[in-house]
Amino acid sequence: MKIIHIAESFVAGCFDFIVELSNGLPNYQHIIIYGKRETTPNNFKEYFPSNTEFIYWKNATREINPKRDLYSLIHLIKILHKYKADVIHLHSSKAGFLGRLATSILNIQYKVIYTPHGVSFLRKDVSNFKHKLFIYLEKIGYKLGGKIIACSKSEAEEYWKYRIKADYISNGIRCMPSNLTQEKNQEITIGTIGRITAAKNPTIFNNIAEKLNVKFLWIGDGELRSELTAKNIEISGWIERKNIETLLNKIDIYISTSLWEGLPLSVLQAMCQAKPLVLSDCVGNRDLVKAGYNGFLFSSLEEAIKYLNILIENRNKLTEFGNHSQMMANKVYSLENMLKQYDSLYQKLSTNKHL
Repeated sequence: MKIIHIAESFVAGCFDFIVELSNGLPNYQHIIIYGKRETTPNNFKEYFPSNTEFIYWKNATREINPKRDLYSLIHLIKILHKYKADVIHLHSSKAGFLGRLATSILNIQYKVIYTPHGVSFLRKDVSNFKHKLFIYLEKIGYKLGGKIIACSKSEAEEYWKYRIKADYISNGIRCMPSNLTQEKNQEITIGTIGRITAAKNPTIFNNIAEKLNVKFLWIGDGELRSELTAKNIEISGWIERKNIETLLNKIDIYISTSLWEGLPLSVLQAMCQAKPLVLSDCVGNRDLVKAGYNGFLFSSLEEAIKYLNILIENRNKLTEFGNHSQMMANKVYSLENMLKQYDSLYQKLSTNKHL
């Protein structure tokens, strides 16, 4: 079976998701139509099965740009006309809209799955006009056809609020045995993983750090690095995926200050390494926390500080909550579960035009 993946956002969580999916389902032929951003790894082909085929998607951009979007749509139609597939899997909002438009024009929309990875209308960094526009575009995309498969229950629920039907398959992760010895720090370290962007809300991360006399670590880099001015924050800069585990091992409490998510693979990584969680109460994050079991959800600066202090002052809870996080990752959010569900969906979609 041949699967075409289309991804304008070939970075971060979306990139990692496609890597895991293509490697986890090696019996399929994977063709990846990709856009390129500044943080797309230069050696990205090394992460995929050797028989993966890559096609650069010209003019694909994140933001709405009518001229470039038209050119990218025409290019996409030409590619899909040439490369026949059993299933077409769209990743991220831009690919989701242009991909459904292209497949509708070609009358192959019955082959389409669309996974938003943090749908555009959840963005908090845009105007009210743009927010309404994103909802409108998602409604048009829905009418064009294809099947929406959100990557978390809470993301699917957001679609239903706008009368858009969506199912979900939760993102998964494989928790591998670690060769690292868990560091027992004299000083508590609170940390996160991700690009320093508006979505990750570095401002509140910085505000939290200013209020607490412990070390903070941001694993990653990004355009809003200048927002992290607190003296107790260390920024790792860009690092290879293979080195993230070593830095994550230095963290005692994992925090996410995100404004929106799909289902964050970075938090799943922390859960695999048995980290207690203190996460902002946003879509995606709220799927991963059972309050008082493996961590806490917060809705304000004051709540974040309160919950972090509970863990700082009760270090026995660090181990207890961390073990619960690891159990949840293995039981509920395993990569094997995710792959089985996508395998089944791909099989059904390739044989049933009325799924």
